[in-house]
Amino acid sequence: MGSEEICMNQEVKMQAAAFKDKKQRAPAHKEGADPDYENITLTFRNQEQPRGSHSPPKNRGKQPPASPNLTASGGAPVPAWSRPAPDSAQVPRWLHRATLSLYILLALFCIVLLALVLVKNSEVSQELLVVKRELQNVSISGQQCQEEQKQGWSSIQQLVTEARQVIGMINTNVHIGNEKVKTLSTDLSQIKTKLHEISKVLEKKLQPQPTAQ
Repeated sequence: MGSEEICMNQEVKMQAAAFKDKKQRAPAHKEGADPDYENITLTFRNQEQPRGSHSPPKNRGKQPPASPNLTASGGAPVPAWSRPAPDSAQVPRWLHRATLSLYILLALFCIVLLALVLVKNSEVSQELLVVKRELQNVSISGQQCQEEQKQGWSSIQQLVTEARQVIGMINTNVHIGNEKVKTLSTDLSQIKTKLHEISKVLEKKLQPQPTAQ
């Protein structure tokens, strides 16, 4: 029993020295990811626990898989199975560069798209100004046409009123002429009667008177 404990103590000291040397060389590695550190802790646990006891350890679900660096019956150390270090915590640099280049390309695409939108907006605004000017010209020409139509209608209405006035004057003149014709006809009838009477008187005077015997 004493020789085995001496061998185990020497082995623990050697592993501790190797672990310190490795820790000084690579300080970035964590203790949980180092198999030598796990082997040292497991050997300490095996020394503290008596061999004859079979009491179940506490928090059995939290212990790593049983691969301690135990010593065989002859004193030779059994090699422990080292777990691979987790690479999920370390993100590769090319992934950072790729994401950065992707963000830069996306920003450039947004800038180009915004510039195209601004150029298209300026072109559309210019086209709208041209259309607005054309509409203003059309509205002005329409107003001029309406004014000309109003003036034409007003002149036509004036001509119509003047024609009506002339027609009214002609009607009055015709009426007056008819009245005059009626008076002339009555005068002519009177003249005819007077002439007939005169002719009768003359006939009586021209007849020979009978001689007395």
